Parts: sequence; C-alpha cells; structure tokens
Amino acid sequence: MFSKCLPLDALIGLCRAMRHGLHAGLSPVKVLKMQAKNGQAKLRPIAEGLANSLKKGESLEQAIAVRTAYFPMIFRELIVVGEKAGKQPEVFAELEKYFENQRDSRRTFLKALTWPVFMYLAAVAVMVLLVVILQLLGGAFDPLGMNKLGLLGPILMAAIGYGSFALITLAYFAARDNDDLKSKWEAYGLKIPGLDAPYRNFALYRMAITLSMTHEAGMRADEAVTSSFRASANLAYQKHGRPTAELVHDGMKIRRAIGKLDKNLFPRDYLDSLAVGEESGQISEVMNRVADNYRDEAIVQTKRLANIAGGVVYAMVGLFVIVCIIRIAMSIGGVYQDAIKGL
Repeated sequence: MFSKCLPLDALIGLCRAMRHGLHAGLSPVKVLKMQAKNGQAKLRPIAEGLANSLKKGESLEQAIAVRTAYFPMIFRELIVVGEKAGKQPEVFAELEKYFENQRDSRRTFLKALTWPVFMYLAAVAVMVLLVVILQLLGGAFDPLGMNKLGLLGPILMAAIGYGSFALITLAYFAARDNDDLKSKWEAYGLKIPGLDAPYRNFALYRMAITLSMTHEAGMRADEAVTSSFRASANLAYQKHGRPTAELVHDGMKIRRAIGKLDKNLFPRDYLDSLAVGEESGQISEVMNRVADNYRDEAIVQTKRLANIAGGVVYAMVGLFVIVCIIRIAMSIGGVYQDAIKGL
C-alpha cells in the first residue's frame, strides 16, 4: 500500500517457482521469464527486469541490489548466501516457508481483530445516528453536548471515531512492508509488555535461519554474524551487528560475542543452543532446529497478541458506550430536577 515491496503471495509464488524450476534443472533466467509471463501481476515486471539483468551477465545478487525496494531484507540476505554457496534451491525453499509463515501469522492476527473492529465501527455509527436524532428532536435534551454544533456535531463525532481508526490502519500498512519503519517499530515493540515476546521471537527466528544458511554456505563467521543481524529486521538487533562481527573477526566465539549483549535480546536457551552448535561444529543443523522452535512460538504468541488487541478494542467500545450512558443518565436526571423545580 505504501511500499514497493512485493506482497507476500507474490514472494511465495516467486520462491516456489524458483525452487521447483532450479530443482528441475531450469536456468534462473528461464524461470524468471516464465514468472514474467504467468506470475502475479505485481511480480511480472520485476521478474522481467531480473531476467534481463541475468541475461546481461549480472549475478542474481547484483540484479536484486538495484531493486532492493521490492524485496524484504531477509530475502536479499539469503539470496546472497544461496548464490555464493551454490544452494539456491535450498534458500528459495527456506524463504518460501518463511513467507508462508509470515502470511499465516498476518491472517491470524487480522482475523482475530475482524469482529472487534466491526463492533467499534458499528458503535461509532450508532453514536453518530444518536446525535442526528437528538438534533432532529430539538429541545434542551442534549446529553452528548452536540446539539449546539448543528451539522458539525455528527460530522465531528464521525471524524473522531473513524479518523482514529483510519490513522491506526494507515500506520499499520505504512510500516508493514517498509524495512526501515518496520525495524524501528519492532525495536520499540520490545519495550512494550505483550509485544516484546512475539517481536523478539520473530527476530531470533530470522537470525537463526540466516546463521544456519550462512554456515551451511561456508561463509566466514563474522560475515555470517553481520548477515544474521541485518536479517533480524529489528533495529534493536541490527545496531549490534557490526560491533559483534568485529569481535568474532578477532577470534571470539559467536556465542561469547552475542552473550555480551543485552540479556533481553538473547534468551539463555538461544545462547546455549548456539554454544552447542559451535562446539559440535553443527551450527547449521542446530540453528535450523532453533529457527523452527522460535517460529512456532512466535506464531502462538501472535495469536495471543491478536486476542489481546481484540480485548483492547472491546474495552474501547465498552468505555465509549459507558461514557455515553452516563452522560445520558445525567442529562435525564437534570431534566427531572428542572421539572420538579417548576412544580
């Protein structure tokens, strides 16, 4: 909506097509040409451009580097890994699974919010209608204090109720597919109870995937660390990437270098798993299992977060209605008192 980044369905389709095509022995150019012709509408011009760049002798990394706005950070990081290691089908398979999980998490979150949001929008509509009815009836009975505003009253009520919802919705879509905004928001979310756990787990999930793939590709440890911190898509982690990579470059174990950072960023079980992987020489296998665990936990926590968000919306609607009822009750009480005084 506010970003050039390809939608998740298009990314999933691209990754699936590349995985199947490369496994079948087709060249990347051939697969991309097929996507340019038969892929999703938003993907077709991007696939065509990538195919043309590859035909000119550019690497996939170079072709994507000039089109960074269309691809999320983790896609760009792992494509580099796959190309250097000659493991492109495996990388596209991992990315396909990652984007499918991300899509499912979003759908779960939005589905849980559908009914609470409908209730909120309906409540605003009812209050706007009430203001209009009270104005049509006229008289001194004005529990909401809107009669004296005339037509501006219901317009103001609708603007406040629907405007606040529109601002929240616009902010969500603006940050959803923008790497910079998303990384800042997820970093801020680590400080908010309820948001901290899913955001931390998603960041660790991305890092674990990248660490697994970079080590399987045979990248240097410091390069693997740099890539994994960037792929976290969370500014709270990304800002530690370079200093941590420098420690690893100087000979420090990854687990020890990461262990120097804020304990809230890396749970003990994550560090212990990393230590086991380093000692056993099986970082790729261990971190792949860690990624699966954190992915599953993040999905569960996203469902909980959606329930919490729905509860907040219900509370807002309830508070809104209660305030209005109190105002109406006080106004009715005032009318009775005036009537008694007039007798």
